[in-house]
Amino acid sequence: MPRSRWTERLGELGLAVLYFGVLTPLGWCVRTVRDPLRLSWDPHRAGYLEPPDQDRPRSPTTRRG
Repeated sequence: MPRSRWTERLGELGLAVLYFGVLTPLGWCVRTVRDPLRLSWDPHRAGYLEPPDQDRPRSPTTRRG
């Protein structure tokens, strides 16, 4: 049985409500509790550039300069 146009629109509306009604406020709450990207300003910090992980093995395709 083919789906009607209204059934498809109702599904799209449901996904929009789920995204804007649940996931967006949840993301706002997570950002108020912690800073996942560490974007906040720290005046006591000397620099924001972090050294690369030394424990991670290099890929054979990585160029050495």
